[in-house]
Amino acid sequence: MDIEATKAYYAGMSRNSICSCDYCQNLVDEIKSAYPEVAEYLLGLGVDIERPFEVFLPIENDDGYMDYYAVQYLVAGEPDGFEETKIGDISVYVTEIHPDATYKDKYFVIEAGTFHIKCRYDKYKFN
Repeated sequence: MDIEATKAYYAGMSRNSICSCDYCQNLVDEIKSAYPEVAEYLLGLGVDIERPFEVFLPIENDDGYMDYYAVQYLVAGEPDGFEETKIGDISVYVTEIHPDATYKDKYFVIEAGTFHIKCRYDKYKFN
């Protein structure tokens, strides 16, 4: 795992780098404040929780929240030293199923979920 290279990767990303669909933008708006312990853990790996590599389509619930079952993040280097973990109800692990990245060096992808995220009906229109 190369934490410094991972930090550099995320430092080069802006909000415009993230999928512009309402589901992804809703996640970006809410995830850090809803899951500060997970954000802190990921930051220790060099990962910015508000800059997902891939987000699987969430399921909208009747309680005004969505369940994001899988949110993926790119980590530079090899997975040496990475250990699967659980933070509260959120599992974080290496996944083999993900889209190809344009990142030129070695990388692996971690997946986290399930995130229960508030729906921002005031800002987005969900289908």
